[in-house]
Order: sequence, then C-alpha cells, then structure tokens
Amino acid sequence: MVKTFSFPSVYEATIREYYTSNDPILGFSKIKLDGVDYIVGLQALFEGVSPHKAINASPSDADYRIISQSAILLASNSCMSNSKFVKLPNLSITTGFPFATFQSNKEEAEEYYKSEKVITYYKAEENGNTITEQKLIPACKVSILPELAGCDIALRKGENPIDGNFIIISLGYGTCEGAVSKPEGLLSKSTFSTHGMSYAVDLFTQELNKNAYLRLKTDHQVDQIFTKGFVYIDRKRKDFGEEKRRSLQLYYSNVISPAIKRYMSDEDFEICSKIVLVGGGAYHQDLVNLFTEEFGEFCPITSVPSPEKCASIGYAINSKLVSGTEIADKDALSYVPEDSTTQYIGIDIGNATTCVSILL
Repeated sequence: MVKTFSFPSVYEATIREYYTSNDPILGFSKIKLDGVDYIVGLQALFEGVSPHKAINASPSDADYRIISQSAILLASNSCMSNSKFVKLPNLSITTGFPFATFQSNKEEAEEYYKSEKVITYYKAEENGNTITEQKLIPACKVSILPELAGCDIALRKGENPIDGNFIIISLGYGTCEGAVSKPEGLLSKSTFSTHGMSYAVDLFTQELNKNAYLRLKTDHQVDQIFTKGFVYIDRKRKDFGEEKRRSLQLYYSNVISPAIKRYMSDEDFEICSKIVLVGGGAYHQDLVNLFTEEFGEFCPITSVPSPEKCASIGYAINSKLVSGTEIADKDALSYVPEDSTTQYIGIDIGNATTCVSILL
C-alpha cells in the first residue's frame, strides 16, 4: 500500500507571524532556511502575495531546498504517526529529475539528500501561540532516477500493473516527456523531453491580459485559474474556458505533436498497444481529446488515477526495490516490508505540485 500527500510547489519569504493557521497538508505555518522564514504550499497560495518557484530548479537553488525540506519533513512526520515506529525510522528516499536535467543534477542531489539536516519550522497552536520546532533528519539512503523511469515503475509494479509494450507520455508543468516502455525498460532512441504545461499557461496568460487585469499574479497563480477555467474579478465570475481550449490546442500542435513525430517511429506505434498519459496535464480533458484525435484510431489513449502522483509512487516502489529484497514478481504495493526499521519514500519535486509517497 502506498500513501501519497501532495502540495503546491510554491513558497514565499515572509516576516509575518501566523498564529491561527498551519498549512493543512504540511502541518506547519512557516519553515526556516538560511535564517529566512518561508510559507510553503497552500499556505503560500492562500496567505502569500507572490507565491512562486523556478522551473526545473537544481538542488543548490533555494527553490529546491525549501520545497524538498518541506517534503522531507512531511514524510518524517507521517512516518512518526505510524504506530509501528517509536522513533524516526531510517529513510530510503528516491527522487528524480526530467531527462533534460537528470545528468547535471544527479550527483548534487545524491549529496544533498545523503547529508544530515536540521529542519526548523513553526506551528500555530489552538491557543493562538506559535511554537518553534526542530527536527533532525539523519543521512538517508538515496536513489536518483529520471522522472519518466519513476512513472514507468509505477505503471508496471503498482496497482493494476500494465504489461507489454506501450508509449508513456508525462504531461508535467515544466517538461513534457515521452518514451516507448518495454518490459526491459524505456527505449532510449524514443525518449524526448520538451516544454511542459507552462507553455500553455503562458499562452493562456496572454489571452487573459486581453480581457482582464490579473493584478500582477504569478505564473503559479495563473495556473490555478487555468486549471479551473474561470476566475472571479470584481466579484463577478468570468469564464475563460474557450481561451484555455485555444491555449491547449496551440500547445499540442506546436510542441507535443511535433516531438512525438520526431522521436516515435511507425515501428514504435506498431509494437505498442496504447499510449498512457501521466502527470498533472492528463487532468485536462481537452488535451486528452487532442491525443485521441491524432492517435486514437490505431493506438488507444488512457490515463491513470491521480496521474500527478505517478512519479512519486514509482519512486517509493524503487526505494524498496533497491533495498536488496526481491519483489519483482510480486505486487509492490501489497508487499509487506521485512525491515521494520526502514521507511521507503518517493519524493517528486514537481514544478506545479510536489508529491510525497510512502510505501506502508
């Protein structure tokens, strides 16, 4: 069984005190990094003015460290809520990066997660007080994977595993990636990495600026509007569904379709039984319909439940796979860990959403 938490990948520096609320997912009001306080996740979206995060940040960037330490803290607190642990267990963590940045970030990420950390954070109490807490996160066993490989593990070894050959396409906010998946692994020559959903959101922003004043909203705030397809301005609801559809159409025709044509051959489609869509972009039915229009007649289009969680679930399964215990012929999600002192974690630092999966 895998339990997954998710929160928006945004933060904002603050000097305010938050006496009445904690982030509903993360469980704290602020986190401290290098002497500066930050609100993170939903707390940043609700309380902040300019919540943000750089696209495809590296482990040395403050953006990455703030979000990743929030994710690690969430994972450790969740482990401690598990009744079988009386102290923080050893953490085996797998995370990853898009193919475009994987090689440049791999070694740095390994060193970052292996190092011992003391995380300082603040919590609002019911009596209106704020308390400061610190948690020591010991050195972790770490694996770094290409993000698409994590998704492939989830599809093949998670719930309702998929067999045979198929095409996997990840519709992330920062990057769109795809490859032919075979039981032996991803086919290298078919692998591509290109612009993500942020391309469509940028187009959507241009359309919105023609009809509304966005009050200097950040890209992530506009992405919230893009996802909903409407926004309230001057206490009136304005529907931007048509602008969203046009943006997705341009994104698909300018970016996704050309990438597939360049990297996927006729032979690839001949051996594959379906196209599987993962990543948060798979929630946009208008985008899924564009895939169906182009490929549906000869290669059915399908997506998975909670597609934005696919990578982190695969990462968590991988953390168990690299532990030395053979589970390749078993359902990884129903497998009971033999080592009760280790918790297997998957962390996907997405550009729009961060997901933390724990293999229970």
